[in-house]
Amino acid sequence: MQYIRKIVFILFLLLCVAPSLTVMADEEMEERIYYILVDRYVNGDNSNDIDINIDDPSAYHGGDLQGIIDKLPTISDLGITTINLSPIMTADSYHGFDPLDHQTIDPQFGSVADLQNLVNAAHENDIKIILDYAISHVSAEHSLVSEQSGWIAESSMNPLAEELPTVDLNREDVQQYFIETAIYWMNNAEVDGFHVYVNEQTPRSFIDELRQRINAEKEDALLIIDGANDENGMNPVFQTEIVDILKQPGQSLEELFSENIPGVHYVESALTSRFAHEAVKEGYHPITRWKLAVTLLYTLPGSTFLYQGVEVPMDNGVDEPDHRMAELNKEDDELVHHLEKLATIRKTSHALADGDLELIEQSGAMSVYKRSTPEQVMYVAINNDTETQVASLVDIDENMQLRGLLEDNIVRQQRDGTYKVILDRETSNIFILEEDSGFNWFFISMMVIIFGGFVAFIIAVGVKNRQFKKQA
Repeated sequence: MQYIRKIVFILFLLLCVAPSLTVMADEEMEERIYYILVDRYVNGDNSNDIDINIDDPSAYHGGDLQGIIDKLPTISDLGITTINLSPIMTADSYHGFDPLDHQTIDPQFGSVADLQNLVNAAHENDIKIILDYAISHVSAEHSLVSEQSGWIAESSMNPLAEELPTVDLNREDVQQYFIETAIYWMNNAEVDGFHVYVNEQTPRSFIDELRQRINAEKEDALLIIDGANDENGMNPVFQTEIVDILKQPGQSLEELFSENIPGVHYVESALTSRFAHEAVKEGYHPITRWKLAVTLLYTLPGSTFLYQGVEVPMDNGVDEPDHRMAELNKEDDELVHHLEKLATIRKTSHALADGDLELIEQSGAMSVYKRSTPEQVMYVAINNDTETQVASLVDIDENMQLRGLLEDNIVRQQRDGTYKVILDRETSNIFILEEDSGFNWFFISMMVIIFGGFVAFIIAVGVKNRQFKKQA
C-alpha cells in the first residue's frame, strides 16, 4: 500500500511540476548528501569481521562496504544523490580520522573490489560516491612520521579533538602527495570526489589545485571543504544557527535569510551532537522538530547533508557526536514518509533546484519564502510557532492558486486580493503557484450523480416495501 501511495504521489507531482522542468546550470553544486560512518552503519559481510567488539565503543563494530550496497535502494528513496563515506583508508581506529596509509582500504571494511562494486551499484541508482579524505593529521604510526619527518609539524587536534601529528600542507611535495593520492582513488575505484578536512593553515592554493586536478580527471567531480571558507564547503555557522532556532518552537527563521546561505547545509554530522538530542533536551518531540528541519534543508538552494540515522531519528543522550550503529530497524514511518515526499518534490521541481530565494512574509514564528525561476514559482511555509499562524501573501496575479504538495490543500485569492496561507503550529507545507483550476465540476457532477442514484435507490426500496405490505 505504501508503494502504491508513493507512485500516486509522484504522478501527482509530475502533473503539477513537470511542464516547467529545465536543465540546471552545471556550475552549481546541487546535491542531497547522505553521510555514512562506515563501521557504524550495516554489517553486510561477516568474513571481514576481523577484530570486532560491539561492547567497546572505541572498537570496530562490523559495518562495511557490502552493508552500504545492501541499503542502496532505501537510500535512493530519500532522494539522495551522493553518498559520503567516512575515511575508509587504513587507520588506527574505526572512524578513520587517524590514517596509517592513505592508499589502502581498512580490511575491516572490505577491499578495493568491494569499493568498486559499491561505486558501480551506486551509479546504477544515479548516486555518486565520495570519500572522506583526512589530510590535516595522521596517526603517529604513519610512515610519513618516520620516513618523511620534514612533512610533519607539531601535533594538534584533528576533527574529532584527538591530538595527532599535523601534516605540513605548506610544502609543495606534501601537496603533490595528497593530490596524487586523490587521483589514485579516482582511477582505481572511479569515486566521484572527496570531502576534505583542512585547517586554518591549509593554503588556499592547495585547495584550488586539488579541485582543478580532480575536475581534470572527472569533469563533474565533487570537492567538499571542511574547516575553511568555501562556496562548496560545510557551513558550520548555519548549523549552529538552525539548531538553536529549530530545537524548540517559538523562534523565527527570519534571521537565516538576512544574508546569503552559502555552502553545504546540515544540522548534524559525525562531528556534532545529534539534533534529536538537542530537541529532547528542550522537552520537545524530535520527530516534529526533524520534519521542520528537513523541510528547510530540502528547499534551500545548494546542497543538503544528512547524517546516517536521520530516519530514526537517533539520540545518544549526551552532548557528544553519536558514533553508535545506525538504528535503521527503528526508523520512524512518519518521518521517512515526509522525507520521501520532500525527495520527490525536490527532484521534480526546477524552482527548488535552481531558483532564486526570497523571504516574503513573516507571521509570528512562521516564515514563508519563495523559490522562483521564470518558468516556475514555489512557496515554502514553515510554522515554528507555538500556535496556528496566518500569512497573507500579496503580489500574486489574480486567477492563480497555491496548491499544497506536502499537505494536499489549495489556497485561492481572497476578496482583499491576498492569498492566506494557514498552518497549524510546528508544521510546514510547500506550495506550487499555478492557474486557478476553479471548482472540480467533473468531481462535483459525479458526486451528484452518485448521491442522486443512492437517494433514488432508497426511495425505490421504500415504495416496493409499501407495495409488499399492502399485498400482504
